[in-house]
Amino acid sequence: MQIINETFPATIPFQHDIHVGVVGSGDMEILISAPRNAGKTTVKVATSVDGFDTVWRNVLKRFFGRNPLEADITINDFGATPGMAMLRLTQAFEQATSPQTIEISDSSPFTELSARQRVQSLLDPGTFRELLDPFQEIQSPHLEPQGIVPQLDDGAVLGRGTINGDSAIVVGLEGKFQGGGIGEVSGAKIAAALERALVDAKAGHNIRVVLLLETGGIRLQEANLGLLAIAEIHSAIVELQRYTPVVCVVAGMVGCFGGMGIAAGLCDHIIMTREGRLALNGPEVIETEAGVQELNASDRPAIWKMIGGEQRVATGRADVLSDDTVESIRAAVVAAPVTAYTHHRANNLASFNAQLERLNPSARPTAEELRTVSA
Repeated sequence: MQIINETFPATIPFQHDIHVGVVGSGDMEILISAPRNAGKTTVKVATSVDGFDTVWRNVLKRFFGRNPLEADITINDFGATPGMAMLRLTQAFEQATSPQTIEISDSSPFTELSARQRVQSLLDPGTFRELLDPFQEIQSPHLEPQGIVPQLDDGAVLGRGTINGDSAIVVGLEGKFQGGGIGEVSGAKIAAALERALVDAKAGHNIRVVLLLETGGIRLQEANLGLLAIAEIHSAIVELQRYTPVVCVVAGMVGCFGGMGIAAGLCDHIIMTREGRLALNGPEVIETEAGVQELNASDRPAIWKMIGGEQRVATGRADVLSDDTVESIRAAVVAAPVTAYTHHRANNLASFNAQLERLNPSARPTAEELRTVSA
């Protein structure tokens, strides 16, 4: 990991804060904020690739020579090419110098949106307000010492607003950042959002709670801290369910696994797309631990037949199968129950155990057999 600092003369006035991109493979995030030094562009780059400072300095010099924006700019890079860097810089500059907001089309694939866009798309227009946004720079303190570039929101987006006129909190995980893994900071943000909703619910206020889960579970670089954070999330979900349903959306592409797979299982109402996957252990983990003879993680048709959205709904592990569009996901969220359940998914333990007893452990069950057992 390498830090690069540069300063350039600037003449284009700063207008408003902007955040674009994600610290994902071959990509980068850019934060543009008000300048601390008038007439200057101050740039700080944190990059995962050492030894390319000359390339970075040339890219920055060329771009800000043409676009002398008066601002403080933070760039967190995860191996972006010079072309991608120029693309993200151009995107950030255009948004920073334009008063127009970018609208999300109802027909847009939900799975192609960033976590922030997903959260925003589910809230009523004009009501989105982010809690602990990237400009607060509340990021993991544990990644940089390990040579890993952090992300300014630690991969968790918390949105407040309304859904169909009802007060709502929507939590979105960014699957492109560390596989959506939960660390100390992101886990604490999620738990805090759920606890905030609990305070409102206990006070008698109607509130919708929606979790958008794209995560492999615990972030291995923060294993013990991630475990503690996920335990707090589980506890908050169970407590919150006494007052209002907790809705979960697993759309894809990462899926939902590990401790957050348990969190999804605790939720009252689960919405999935055909592209979504939901399980305790991810296919890659199973193959690594038990061998390819147990599960071939590259056999995509077989995996989706077992843990994909269509199969999970058919076996009663999820409730609604939605198309992968903003319009369809939002309609499913709006239609989700708003009155607290008296019987939760976790109360079905005896039924789930009975289904397991009907399976033959010496042979791998087919997708059709699982549907029969779950009927």
